[in-house]
Amino acid sequence: MVVFSEELHEYRIHIGSGNVLMEPGSRYLCIVQGSGDTAANLPLPFEGDRILGVVLSKALLLVNDTQFKDPTIARQLS
Repeated sequence: MVVFSEELHEYRIHIGSGNVLMEPGSRYLCIVQGSGDTAANLPLPFEGDRILGVVLSKALLLVNDTQFKDPTIARQLS
């Protein structure tokens, strides 16, 4: 489990599944890959470990949790 705290919430990312929980309340945060996501085609040094890529991308996305422009994610954070 990766745990880190940002401005809006504390986040827990499950290493095995990539699922994100927000604290307080252990609420599930739904973040899915978009259809035009170009990051899916980037070569990574740990290629072949899809879950690690998901965990890292979600962690990097949540680092600035006040900057979301996607209304679906922003609504979940409020």
